[in-house]
Amino acid sequence: MEKNAIFDEFAETYDSWFLNPVGEKVFELELNLLMKAVEPKKDKTLLDVGIGTGFFATRLRSYGLDIKGIDPSEKMLEVAKKRGFEVKIGSGENIPFENESFDIVLAMTSMEFSKDPKKFLSEMVRVAKTEGKIVVAVLNILSLYGLSRRVRGFYKKSLFSEAHFYNYWELKFLLRNHLKNLKVSSSVFFNPAPPNWIIEKADSIESFGQKYLRPFGALLVAWGIKRD
Repeated sequence: MEKNAIFDEFAETYDSWFLNPVGEKVFELELNLLMKAVEPKKDKTLLDVGIGTGFFATRLRSYGLDIKGIDPSEKMLEVAKKRGFEVKIGSGENIPFENESFDIVLAMTSMEFSKDPKKFLSEMVRVAKTEGKIVVAVLNILSLYGLSRRVRGFYKKSLFSEAHFYNYWELKFLLRNHLKNLKVSSSVFFNPAPPNWIIEKADSIESFGQKYLRPFGALLVAWGIKRD
């Protein structure tokens, strides 16, 4: 199944997971790391490559960013449009914008679905301005969430059945020739079905994980400045 087709199928329910208690906490932790990477500033331009429904972009926009988005899924983009985003049909391998158009180029859990990640990344760099920032967030195979999603994908159709999950070192190697001042971190270190007491201690677990277990959080986030 084409990736746009499977995302079309899940468009109406995609955000619902983030609305339960575990999902709300995961969203908060992932967003905190994403904000550290993006460093949103008023009136800076950002392209969200794989904007989906605009769920994460909505929070980033609240800091004054001027956000545009692309996605291969028309159904996902219909939801993003309702949230007020200017969007286009497009993929990371063929971004429909001119060279050096954006201050920040973000791919939030979209590069996993690319068949040509080198082209995907090259396109992100192309549309970033000189000294622009590139932020790539991907699902981590070396995490409890990554392993769970991969196993589920073997047994039933899901968003993750065809995805390539990355690891910390693979992501760093892929980006190192394109970005300077490269940083890689991760977020969410508890299991996919945590008891309430784990959720209550999630902030402490997050601090410990980012200090001592950085390669093993559920979401890997890499960011840096476009090389000349």
